[in-house]
Amino acid sequence: MASTSGSAKIARRYARALALLCDERGDADAVRAALAQVVVTLDAVPEALAFLTNPTLPHLVRTALLANLLKELAITGTADAFAKLMLDNGRIGSLAATLSEFAAIQDARSGRAEAQLTSAVALDPAAIARVAAAIKRLIGKDIQVTAAVDPELLGGVVVRVGNTVWDSSVRNHLNRLHAELVSH
Repeated sequence: MASTSGSAKIARRYARALALLCDERGDADAVRAALAQVVVTLDAVPEALAFLTNPTLPHLVRTALLANLLKELAITGTADAFAKLMLDNGRIGSLAATLSEFAAIQDARSGRAEAQLTSAVALDPAAIARVAAAIKRLIGKDIQVTAAVDPELLGGVVVRVGNTVWDSSVRNHLNRLHAELVSH
């Protein structure tokens, strides 16, 4: 548990520093998009992240791998320098968490929020837009929705914005009904 808390603190610290740097350079949106591209790539190829975080491998070899990855993704400028700094400081494993914290800082400043919408079946763009509009009315921020499908929900949706979760899934209703029946 302490390491998770420590990792979160590290991610917040790096995210705040990155936000200050982006404020000076005026490139926050571009950096966010570029780092998201790096995180998605590392998520898709877990061996690469394992390689980059392996302290037994020579630093020059890990640096070369990251440089090649950044070049292949056409990542330049602040995002390139930041990813390399994370590697040099032994924090590349915290890049995803740092990006999440950075995004939260940027969203708070701009009055927008990210929502994760999970449904039992794929929703059409109009349904996603209706959910985004409803969330916007609830929290008063522009919403960027990321949709996912989880057939185990059976029906309904689960929406997560930051630490707040709205769960109107059939699975949740059945679980609550089961808990009520068992308690009687």
